[in-house]
Amino acid sequence: MLQDLMKFIIEADTIYQYIGVFIVSLIPFFESYVAIPIGIVLNFPVIPVVLLSIAGNLLSVYVFIWLVDKLRRTKKSTKNEGSRRKRALRFFQRYGVPGVSFAGPIICFHVGAAIALGAGTSRQYVTLWQTIAIVVWSVALGIAFAFGVNLFDYFPSLNVFS
Repeated sequence: MLQDLMKFIIEADTIYQYIGVFIVSLIPFFESYVAIPIGIVLNFPVIPVVLLSIAGNLLSVYVFIWLVDKLRRTKKSTKNEGSRRKRALRFFQRYGVPGVSFAGPIICFHVGAAIALGAGTSRQYVTLWQTIAIVVWSVALGIAFAFGVNLFDYFPSLNVFS
């Protein structure tokens, strides 16, 4: 699936390439930290790639938060204390909403939002911290990948794409 999407992005017109970067940023576990390097490797300007990736990632996380919140409000609480739930609650109690949100690239932003919402945090608070974390991580990764790809100009032997 990812190979087909990458092939589509590389061979498409510029507008479709930008749309492809946006679509990749919508996919959980790929999100902006996969979309940004794809856009930069395709030699797009860094700022539009980062902005598109932020927009796609935020859109998918906002929809996810809204759906989980609606599900949480309609479903009766069964207080299922499985091992995964206990581990997630321990992680949440240790780091709180900011920590779970900033762990997004490691655990996926959607999983971080689910952990925070599952612990009983308000939708607005989770949305605020997810927004901050996605923007900070996306900008940091955009800068890091832009400089990393620029290093290929100075060290051509490192560039596997040429």
